[in-house]
Amino acid sequence: MFERGSRIIRDPKVFDYDYVPPKLIGRDEQLKAMELLFRPLAEYGRSCTAVLMGPVGTGKTAAAKCFCRELAEHCSKEGSPIEVVFVNCRARNSEAAVLLHMVQHFDRGFPDRGFSPDQMWRALRQQISGEGKDIVIVLDEVDILLKKNSMDLVYQISRFTEGGPDIGRSVSLVMISQEPLFDLLDEASFSSFRRANSVVFDKYDMPELREIVLQRANAGILPGRIGEEPIDMIADSASEYGDARMAIELLDRAANMAESEGADEIDAEHVRGAKAMIYSTVSESKLKTLDRSRMLALLAVSRAIRKQPSISITSAEKTYAVVCEEYGETPRKHTQFWTYIQDIEKLGVIKTAVVNEASGRTTRISLPGVPSKVLAEKVESLLEKASE
Repeated sequence: MFERGSRIIRDPKVFDYDYVPPKLIGRDEQLKAMELLFRPLAEYGRSCTAVLMGPVGTGKTAAAKCFCRELAEHCSKEGSPIEVVFVNCRARNSEAAVLLHMVQHFDRGFPDRGFSPDQMWRALRQQISGEGKDIVIVLDEVDILLKKNSMDLVYQISRFTEGGPDIGRSVSLVMISQEPLFDLLDEASFSSFRRANSVVFDKYDMPELREIVLQRANAGILPGRIGEEPIDMIADSASEYGDARMAIELLDRAANMAESEGADEIDAEHVRGAKAMIYSTVSESKLKTLDRSRMLALLAVSRAIRKQPSISITSAEKTYAVVCEEYGETPRKHTQFWTYIQDIEKLGVIKTAVVNEASGRTTRISLPGVPSKVLAEKVESLLEKASE
């Protein structure tokens, strides 16, 4: 079963959530801001804090991991090594679970049960004291934790070196959140942070997403197995949300679809199929709102486009004439057909764009949300049911 080599995918690890590429696309500004915030740690061993905020898929986690990797390499070369403790607060969504994960980072044999939070805090202090390194704790998706009024953990970490036995090392804190954190922190915790310590991550734009897809494709896909057009389609689909995570998942799923079909390369149909698996813009209830004339126009588009990323309206109209003949209808003139196309676009099923071509300006139609074969079958089924 597993003997056959891959035809499409070179390295599946490139598409994993935990994978951090050697270079981050479009995040130089954020990395420089983090470098400035953590310079006191790198140069003097002082505790630092940072809050990384932005929507899902904007590279916050990857930036934190990339930055901590480079910070650790720098500090090691300077003879003052650091230890990074990374905690995902979605997976460990209580103070006790987060605290246990931190303790077990230093002691893998520490029991899962039987210790109170106070006992775990004392154990953690002893561990850090004996580690001989400065510590950086990263709390990813910390807003999930704070919404449960779990603020004591943040306060305790941010004041770790105050009071109690001297642990002799600094403890720095990076918090990652999809939402602004300052409204979620209590006054005691808030005093440990400043708004100037915030690093904001905006949504990726289309060129950045294309570069990210190309970077992952070069690393994870075999040479010659994906062309420019599927890469553009993936970036365009993800640009609606500015979400790099969606772009990478689309590439991964499209590659696996091509692999499962035994295809020689990833094409437009694989990208549409991948998007339909993740977020389909086409439902049967939506298609049922179209009358017979508009269904015939949509069927023509789905048949004409096949594995192409887009088609001209002229090409769609020619197929429309053939479809109308097949269903015993008289094809409408160009102006009416264009009205049908505009009405279908309003439903979010297709997209149109006016482009400059060698022959002049023309309208091109694309089908971003579902494979053309699947859509054609859906429309044909609805037309058949309507005629019964």
